[in-house]
Amino acid sequence: MTEKNIENNNEDLINNSKNKEKKPINKKKLIAEILIVLLISAVTFTILLSFQDISEVWHTMQNANLKDLGIAIACLILYTLIWPFSLCLIAKAKNLKHHFIDSYLIGYTEHFFNGITPFSTGGQPIQIYLYTKRKITAAESTGLILTNFVAYMIATNAFAIAALVFYGKFSANFTPSTVWMVGLGFAMNFFTLVFMILMATCKFIRDFFKKILLSLCKIKFLGKFLTKLVPIFDNYCANAQTASKEIFSHVWTFIGAILIRGLALVFYYAIPFFILRSLDVSLAWNMLPLIMLASAFAITTMVWVPTPGGTGGIEIAFTTIFTTFAGVTASIGSAGMLIWRGITYYFLMLISAISYIIFEIKVKHNRKKESVINDTCITNRGQQDI
Repeated sequence: MTEKNIENNNEDLINNSKNKEKKPINKKKLIAEILIVLLISAVTFTILLSFQDISEVWHTMQNANLKDLGIAIACLILYTLIWPFSLCLIAKAKNLKHHFIDSYLIGYTEHFFNGITPFSTGGQPIQIYLYTKRKITAAESTGLILTNFVAYMIATNAFAIAALVFYGKFSANFTPSTVWMVGLGFAMNFFTLVFMILMATCKFIRDFFKKILLSLCKIKFLGKFLTKLVPIFDNYCANAQTASKEIFSHVWTFIGAILIRGLALVFYYAIPFFILRSLDVSLAWNMLPLIMLASAFAITTMVWVPTPGGTGGIEIAFTTIFTTFAGVTASIGSAGMLIWRGITYYFLMLISAISYIIFEIKVKHNRKKESVINDTCITNRGQQDI
């Protein structure tokens, strides 16, 4: 082998080692989605506050008790700290070759991408992609995220079912023309759980989607590119289901994931209790479980709203449900809603976005290290060939 050929060969190997995958996260689209969220939020708050004395609402917020407000923020912090551990636990059961911190950061990113996408559906696909950046196959990543999502849905449905015990109290301010929202929200929440379990475990669901694709292939202009994708899709789904079933077989791991999500939701649903107390609403400690279930009821009621983070619906549900409690006037309800939404949605998205940025920095740092190692190996190999 000549020296020139060796040099060319080395250059090809270096170029191949530095190839980067196409990023599905479009920065311009991301900025546009954030702007849409801010616009929807501005319109929502303008409409809701137009029915209130804004100065009175602002005065109520300014006079909030800092001690109880601090406890509410502490609950949010505990919620965010606990939240990613279920994904870490599931990932550990798979014995994947990655660092614990990777799963922890990926678990955190869910809030940001869910918060800027319709129906809060963007978090899971991005998490799958982020795992692939750590050299975990798409099928295995899908299995992990799908199982983790099922654990969450079981936990949230448990709270929703418990909240139905107080249906009469929580729905008191709903009119006959709006009470359908409650039924739709609860039905969608339960249907999502059942559908995800079937997606993760049942072959007939995979076959169903395969048949749909094969039917679409009969359309000429679609068949040209869909036909060759059908077996790839089927194989991907099969591998993802295999990964999910393997995790489900670790019964205690899966139960642990459910309990972790449940514990995180305890702190999340407790936040309105301390916010209302900070606004001088007289709530005894024995009211805490009831307020937590009211939070679960409000959130479940509005899961059907297609806006990012349920914006526009969740605010209405919060004020409608919490104004049923003694001492909660319209202005206090609006002030409580603004504080609650501010820390549980916007502040949480900010923390989640920071987590995503840290993950990307970590990935780039690891790639640089790998690139240096690969370059060194290639150089050494070239010298040995000489």
